[in-house]
Amino acid sequence: MLEEWIREKGSVSKGTSFLRSKKGQYLLIILVCLGLLALIWPVADGTSNSGTQSAGQGAEEGGLDNLGGSSKMSQEVESILAKIEGAGEVDVSITQASNGIRTYAANTRNENRESNESDRQGGTKNSVEKSITQDIAVSSGSPLLIEEKNPEILGVLVVADGARFPELREELTHATATLLNIPVHKVQVMPRKGGE
Repeated sequence: MLEEWIREKGSVSKGTSFLRSKKGQYLLIILVCLGLLALIWPVADGTSNSGTQSAGQGAEEGGLDNLGGSSKMSQEVESILAKIEGAGEVDVSITQASNGIRTYAANTRNENRESNESDRQGGTKNSVEKSITQDIAVSSGSPLLIEEKNPEILGVLVVADGARFPELREELTHATATLLNIPVHKVQVMPRKGGE
């Protein structure tokens, strides 16, 4: 029985002679390093907006595009302005400074740790360790939104069939400024090419 065990040990050692050589050891070290590197390497999943938001502070998110041609706000303004008598078909383009700001609720935890140490000569050393942790508050699996601010509107272009008449152009300008709560100088109303 002892002889069989020694023979098995001998046969195993012949198979592992490559691992005991310098080349085998280097290969093994390289494989282990590659495995560790694969474990700690960050994996990009294609999403990049929510992971970098800081708790309690505003974070910009999409909602309205900067050109405004297909945005919900542009469509609402278009439908209202088209109801004005003589306006005809209306197109609206809104230029915005950003995508807006959303502020989320945050859970803040303050932790204080006190420690007292005494040395051999009888002296004591007191130390206080403070840490503040903030996490975004979650309700029903989604972040808890506190406030949402619409972006600043830089300008509005309105193209309407009836805008070739100065009175109607002025009405459309004031109506647009009132709807969007912006100054009149940020609104430009132009007649449509080939309109009425």
